[in-house]
Amino acid sequence: MKFQTLIALLPLASAHTIFSNLHVNGKDAGQVVATRYKTTTPNNNPLEDLSSTDMACNVGGDKGVKGIIDVPAGANLTFDFKASLWDTSKPRLEPGHKGPCAVYLKKVDNAETAKGSGSGWFKIFEDGVDAQGQWCTTRLTPTGRLVTKLPEGLAPGDYLAKPELLALHNALEGRPQFFTSCMQIRVSGSGTLVPESTVSIPGYIKKTDKGVTFNIYSGKTAGYEIPGPRIAKLVAGKRKVRNVHGRRDGY
Repeated sequence: MKFQTLIALLPLASAHTIFSNLHVNGKDAGQVVATRYKTTTPNNNPLEDLSSTDMACNVGGDKGVKGIIDVPAGANLTFDFKASLWDTSKPRLEPGHKGPCAVYLKKVDNAETAKGSGSGWFKIFEDGVDAQGQWCTTRLTPTGRLVTKLPEGLAPGDYLAKPELLALHNALEGRPQFFTSCMQIRVSGSGTLVPESTVSIPGYIKKTDKGVTFNIYSGKTAGYEIPGPRIAKLVAGKRKVRNVHGRRDGY
């Protein structure tokens, strides 16, 4: 255990990454365009306090910024991440930072002014560890791109789009590390699909959840449970959306 702990502590000095760009159907919207960050220096440090409102949209991201990116329903979304906005020579994510990835959405009245934290979040993508024991973060790091697809038929309107990486190298010490941000988007189309249920952030993940206390050094990855809710079930029509507490409440 001491040896494993030492390994886990080695990458701490350079444990940084930040989401910078959103590509819509291959078109780059631009660096930090419509992206929520601290107004001074954008935070590329990990988030470790699961009870903090920063878990929704990163430090300073609870408040909106100017700008909204237009996205048609069903579009391909590519989220770029890198260690620094200004120094692209650094690794996009340290190789030892292994863990799952996810993408969440939150429908809001106005993406520029809506609060990031709170209820209304639903998951549209998740990827954990494959049969060969390779984690999502390991597969994405060479390109620094998290790719997913906006659901076909999603109801139009303003949303916050939240990509999320989780590094588990310090999970045994009770310090899972999250990297996230929120992009402000406006979905077009004539769809009517809404999530059957949503979750609150913070609150969607607990410190005791198996997915954030997992030992990545054990060599056993079968049965790993990605933290947070399952991918949302989308249903047609106007209806009251249930806000649930986490994965066991499910979709």
